[in-house]
Amino acid sequence: MLASIFIAIGLSMDSFAVSMACGSGSKSHRLKKAAVIAASFAFFQSLAAVVGFFAGVSFLPAISSFDHWAAFLLLAYIGGRMVHSSFLPQPKCVADQGPGKLVLLSIATSIDALAVGVSFALLRVDIAFNAAVIAFVTFAFSFSGAYFGSRLRESIGRKAELFGGLVLIAIGVKILLEHTGILVL
Repeated sequence: MLASIFIAIGLSMDSFAVSMACGSGSKSHRLKKAAVIAASFAFFQSLAAVVGFFAGVSFLPAISSFDHWAAFLLLAYIGGRMVHSSFLPQPKCVADQGPGKLVLLSIATSIDALAVGVSFALLRVDIAFNAAVIAFVTFAFSFSGAYFGSRLRESIGRKAELFGGLVLIAIGVKILLEHTGILVL
């Protein structure tokens, strides 16, 4: 369960960073705007994980002998991308331009969850539980990012995405070490 929470936190960091940008410009209707942004990010993060899971299940028999390596590589790649993007300029929010833009932004921040869903299939975890955890954590982080955007962006900024990437890399290493017998927990 702890690993599920940490994975969800790692995945939610890009949504959190984008929601901070979305919330930093708006003072009116902040509560409603934060809830809409958070719900959109949470829905698409959990949906992408489920889609990735079922895609992973379809090719699981072909890669079962090296599934731990695949899970490690996916998580390390996703985490590495997040670490790298934490050093790039922060995104601007296009969600203010209409619901279609928010959906596109939600999908864009959910691509990592798709790959994590594949790794969930490789690890044979309960996707319903993990998708719910991802949705809950993403909602909480995105809501707080959008609601407190201007203050959080100044104090946390890129550190959130850097932290999320490092968490995903660490979980990938843990999976690899456990499945190779180096680490026994």
